[in-house]
Amino acid sequence: MRTSLLLLVAGVVAVSGCSGSPDAVGVPTTVIESEATSTTTSAPTTTSTAVSTTTTTVPVVAGDCTVSSVLEIGVNSEEVRCLERHLIDRGWLAQTADAEFDEQTRIAVRTFQANHDPKLGIVIDGIAGQQTLELLQLWLEPPPPDPDESTCEGLGDGAVIDREYQRAWLCAGDAISYTFPVTTAWDQPDPGDYEVVERSRKASSILTGSYSEMSHFVVFTYGKFQGARVGFHSVPIYPSGEYVQPLDSVGTSELRGDTSGCIRAHPEDAVLIWDHLDFGATVRVIS
Repeated sequence: MRTSLLLLVAGVVAVSGCSGSPDAVGVPTTVIESEATSTTTSAPTTTSTAVSTTTTTVPVVAGDCTVSSVLEIGVNSEEVRCLERHLIDRGWLAQTADAEFDEQTRIAVRTFQANHDPKLGIVIDGIAGQQTLELLQLWLEPPPPDPDESTCEGLGDGAVIDREYQRAWLCAGDAISYTFPVTTAWDQPDPGDYEVVERSRKASSILTGSYSEMSHFVVFTYGKFQGARVGFHSVPIYPSGEYVQPLDSVGTSELRGDTSGCIRAHPEDAVLIWDHLDFGATVRVIS
């Protein structure tokens, strides 16, 4: 006996969700009438849901990365990526930060340089040097090189002063025995070798414009402008008990030039210097 049956064929519909869980979607069904035997076949219904993905960009904030070297064509580093991120954020570079300083990066740097007040004296060369990086608030002073032990050769129990990096070290047996921060003048003492000629446990000064006292004064030369004694001593103290400069500023480039010629040291370092440098000991100034 022949029977008229309905064959249901389900259509396949793709569902795209925007966020969260997608709403239920009805799947339309096509009905086909045909002559068939007593066998009924139903096609399986398949629902496909598209997956939504979100890409998050890390926001650019002043100071979120730093650069301590000059960047130019050919350099490939994380410092370049830092530079590119900030150029993109400011609208000077229209590409992905890929850490490669290529021609597009050079053009972006040059354009950034050209769009600043000429009075700033910015060199428009497409090279990201200290001046350009400071304008981008990215420059970080690189750490100083390690002290050069060869500067101790032939000194015996002496000392070396490195004014450029606001530091000094004691020498023993042609080797560095102790390194410490100092605050010096800009233009003296000149590079050269000097001998300790005076030692005073207590001393005073009015060169800052106010009376102050210091301890463990080890004199090795005299000022080339006023003839005042020049040597190592502790950071001076005003009668109020206040130091003439914060102790944590000793050794920083910001305070270089705060003295008239002497070499200020932390009080505990001044004691070590006093114990190490006797009359006739050599003090070598290298910068």
